[in-house]
Amino acid sequence: MSYISSVDDHIFRIDTRENTPQRDITIEGTGHSIDWRRIAPLAADAKGQVNVGGRYNLIIENKSYEIFARRIEKPDSGSGQTYEIEIEGQCFEVYVEDEREKALVGAVKSAHETGSAMIRAPMPGMVLGIPQKVGSAVARGQTVIVLEAMKMENDLASPIAGTIEDIRVSKGQAVNQGDVLVVISAE
Repeated sequence: MSYISSVDDHIFRIDTRENTPQRDITIEGTGHSIDWRRIAPLAADAKGQVNVGGRYNLIIENKSYEIFARRIEKPDSGSGQTYEIEIEGQCFEVYVEDEREKALVGAVKSAHETGSAMIRAPMPGMVLGIPQKVGSAVARGQTVIVLEAMKMENDLASPIAGTIEDIRVSKGQAVNQGDVLVVISAE
């Protein structure tokens, strides 16, 4: 899995690969072997609910760290999650987004001030399906393209209600990140 993490104004791309305690990860293109183990979960709150997080032990580059982490619920978190991380006495607030989700969200937020929207490929892939035709009316959130990317099917939805003005791809076509796939005119 690939994640985009933000700490203060610094952004890091992290590839975690498999989800096992001992694994290789890549941070900003540099590989690291890590061992990540939970020492203790968080205690339940007064309502008996347990938040995500706890105490962890991280070994990276042959150095051991004890880490406290807990997820913070923030109303403006968008598609990501915010975590409070304490390591070696220093506290950090870390915002984490799934890179694939972020790309998909960005693709559907392409409505222009002109009243039209361009659906762009959020990543390289292949067009698996085009469920609509030029001239079809579409509702906001309705699928207009099915794209296979990163070995997964992704339904790309219309960010506005309107009419399909142009379809610039065909089924089976390979596309690059940022390619315009469909243009939708607002109602």
